[in-house]
Order: sequence, then structure tokens, then C-alpha cells
Amino acid sequence: MKRNLIRHVAGTVMIALVAGALLVGCDAKPAGDAEMKFINVEKVLVESGLVQQEQAHLKAVNENLHKGMQLAENSYANFPAEKVEAARQADKNVIAQQWEVQQNAARIVVMKALKTASDTYRSEKKIAVIMPMQAAVSVAPELDVTADLTQKLKTAKVDFGKVPEIILKTAENPAGKTGSK
Repeated sequence: MKRNLIRHVAGTVMIALVAGALLVGCDAKPAGDAEMKFINVEKVLVESGLVQQEQAHLKAVNENLHKGMQLAENSYANFPAEKVEAARQADKNVIAQQWEVQQNAARIVVMKALKTASDTYRSEKKIAVIMPMQAAVSVAPELDVTADLTQKLKTAKVDFGKVPEIILKTAENPAGKTGSK
């Protein structure tokens, strides 16, 4: 699933970069001046540690969502028997939606870190465009900047924000909110 998500995001990035490359091509310099470089997006994300940071964050999210589901399960003892299954299904749907939102948000943060590093590298090296390897049929080795961007991102610490907490509504806490958490 994570691999499919990486491929999906890489495909989206590829389409945007191809469109940008087509626009940049109108302003091309004489032949021989390499203005385009390539990266293996998946390799950069894995080897730089960004995917590991994403996985660690998502593990914490998943643990909190599981705790939330357990809280909900415990609260069913107070429900009439005929309403337990409907409440359980509603809670499962909320947890599944929150999981999907958190996965997408984490991937966006990771891709933003890659884009920021790529933009900085591109500006420093005076490169017109950096394309994903998947957009090319063949690439000369000197046009591959995967190793450079991987090295640049190895020290990057990504901020995914707070891990969501599931709080049940109670008579004392009707909105289901926590104090300062």
C-alpha cells in the first residue's frame, strides 16, 4: 500500500514536472548546456530516511487510533444491545477516515521536503528542471542527481505535526475535547 502511494505521488510529481519541462523548453539554451537533471524519487525518499520518518509518525498515529477504538469499544458496555453494532461500525468508519487523512498528510509533508530540497539544489546548481527518472526512457549517468539530493536530505527532520488523539464524548466532556493536549 505504501509502495502504491509512493508510486501514485511520484506519478503526480512526474506529470507536473513534465508540464514544467515543456514550458521551460521554449526558453532553451543552445545544445550541450544541460538544464535538466533527473532523480529516482523512490530511492531518494527511502535512502534519505524520509520514508522511515513517515513510517515512524504513521506508527504513532496508528497506535493512537487503535487506543481510540479500544476506548470506544469499552464505552459500548453502556449502550443498548441493538445500538452496539451501529456504534461500532460508525467508530470504525471514523477511524478509517482519520487513518487515510493522516497517511495523505504525512506523504504531503514528505513530498514537500523533497520539493524544497530539490528547489534549493536546482537554484544552487542553476538547473532549469529536475525530473523523476520514471519520466525518461534513458538518462546519461551525469544527469542523475539522486545521490546529491539523497545526501542533502539525510539530515532533514520532517515535522508531521501532532499525533491525533481520539477522545470520547462524555457527560463531563460533551464536546470530546481535551484540555491542553
